[in-house]
Amino acid sequence: MTLRRTATLDPPGAGDALASRISPAGHDFYRRLIEGMRCGILVIGRAGDVVTINEHARAILELPQLPPRGASVDVALADHPQLAQILRESFSMSLLPNRAEIDLKCRSENGKTIGFTLSLVPGDDGVPIGAALFFKDLTHVEHKEEQERLRDRLAALGQMAANLAHEIRNPLAAIEVSCSLLKRKVGGGASERELLDKIIAEVRRLNRTITSSLEFVRPLSPSLSSTRLTDVLDEALAVAVSRRGKPGIRIERSGGDDAGIFAMDAGQVRQVFENLFLNAMEAMGESGTLRIEVTIAAAPAAPMTPYRPGGTVEAQGRFDSYAVVRVQDSGPGIKAEHLEKLFYPFFTTKPNGSGVGLSMAKKIVDSHRGVIDVTTEPGCGTVFTVRLPRIGESVETQA
Repeated sequence: MTLRRTATLDPPGAGDALASRISPAGHDFYRRLIEGMRCGILVIGRAGDVVTINEHARAILELPQLPPRGASVDVALADHPQLAQILRESFSMSLLPNRAEIDLKCRSENGKTIGFTLSLVPGDDGVPIGAALFFKDLTHVEHKEEQERLRDRLAALGQMAANLAHEIRNPLAAIEVSCSLLKRKVGGGASERELLDKIIAEVRRLNRTITSSLEFVRPLSPSLSSTRLTDVLDEALAVAVSRRGKPGIRIERSGGDDAGIFAMDAGQVRQVFENLFLNAMEAMGESGTLRIEVTIAAAPAAPMTPYRPGGTVEAQGRFDSYAVVRVQDSGPGIKAEHLEKLFYPFFTTKPNGSGVGLSMAKKIVDSHRGVIDVTTEPGCGTVFTVRLPRIGESVETQA
């Protein structure tokens, strides 16, 4: 193993109190020990001069180069005066910091968090002749812990939202029933009945929003079984046409026969494509072309799937190909500023939209270990691409 001799500073000459206690053989061992340690090490003498600093320390503190022999710690750590102050004050401390943390400002990012331990180097008479700082970069650890805290807060917020939604639905139901009863008792006044119809319509819209919200926060547990993808697409398209189909909208389909039978939750996947087809038809309005293309693409590597297909599907953990479904419309396209928010829950550009459809579609595709993507060009339409892993592919398909 080749060690980098530049990773540490050689201790000062024999006149230095700290270095004079080390023999030549001990000096070499000491240098290799410091170089081989996996944390940052910074040692100063009683006078505040830098005795040793290793490469890990230089990298963590983002020093442009190792300080020269005997440099003042205040000069060496000019960018980190708090750290220099801690080292200087260590000689007068009765209790040294152990497993302490400090935030530092650095050149390359907003800041760093380091965890450190401070120790004194005793002389022959017991009087400290040096101070050693051992530290590690905890920035990524802190970030991970913050992400975990955020996840816990979001989980609590989701539970609170679910409870709140249930509490809101009960009075909404009472309002709708009361309006319906009142509508029966109102005479022939058209204006009064119209007002009641508006109230009932708004109550139902709120109810749909709450129901969609509850569905989004509820964890998904796909119930997998062998399903033919073309059958799912047929059912989804039939629903979309019955709800928003127009005489001027033409539908073109290609491929699909080779997609075969593989593991999926048919109900959930059908919901994904119903949403994509409905959105495409709504975007095109009275006329346009909806193109649905199904192809097979090789997986980039042998990915693992986080679930075990159940039912009639043989439990398999790997897949080597995707069924790729492209849903293209000839509508006006999506504005660039909306693209990055497209799959955010409750984001919508529709006057009466809930903003849950596409976020739920992404959640379903993700739960199937798939990928959903979108490309668009203003005035030229939008293409949604869904990739579903062909897991548990049947013998009939492979033949």
